[in-house]
Amino acid sequence: MIRKQFLAETSSTNSWLMTLARRMRASGDALPDLYAVYTDFQNAGRGAGTNKWHSSRGLNILTSIYFETGLAAADQFVFNLWFATSTRRFLAKYVPEVLIKWPNDLYVCDRKLAGDLTEHSVSGSRLDFTVAGIGINVNEEVFPSEIPNPTSLFLETGRKYDVGTLMDEYLAVLRERRPLLSTEHEAALRDDYLSHLYRRNEMHPYLVNGQQIDGIIRDIDRFGRLVLELPDGTREAYGFKEIAYCLNAEC
Repeated sequence: MIRKQFLAETSSTNSWLMTLARRMRASGDALPDLYAVYTDFQNAGRGAGTNKWHSSRGLNILTSIYFETGLAAADQFVFNLWFATSTRRFLAKYVPEVLIKWPNDLYVCDRKLAGDLTEHSVSGSRLDFTVAGIGINVNEEVFPSEIPNPTSLFLETGRKYDVGTLMDEYLAVLRERRPLLSTEHEAALRDDYLSHLYRRNEMHPYLVNGQQIDGIIRDIDRFGRLVLELPDGTREAYGFKEIAYCLNAEC
């Protein structure tokens, strides 16, 4: 059974859980694997990089989970494969067409339904522990105008949901799939990830170092970089800060 802790409000569930995990490690103790914290409201929610995460109070899933994976630091993208495919599997029960948008979002068509933030603590050549946070838009109806392409389960299905019930269902999916979180299952996780990868095998424009290029997403390499096939047939791998999607005529 997953142990969980409710916070009525916090700055960021990831920040709160990372602080707790480090404090316990410093005292010679450790949190149990799959320990989860969740909240009704984040007053400084974080996304990837410098992005912020918007969520109205009590309307959405806002949770972070602690893991001890035993993975080598060089294999850390195995965690991302597992977490993204697990989250997609949960969401697909309600919106079957949901896809994984590299590196850390879940999309329905061109609309963002969820985003995750994974942070690893590294000790030597291995991951000491991992904190993975997820924000899932559940009952949100109206978003700030500066958010370009959001959606929610309510907007996609026309139904209101009990957030607590969905939270428990999501954690149950993580618990069921926890045995797959290892390098032994990397090939299967990669196949699952690629088969549900947003815009894979389609020609689209991207921004690379401020320049627009056309390309086709073909793969993800073992370091988690996006592999793009260019018009001349060559392939290039790009890290998170090296390439950006063009969405809604942004380019």
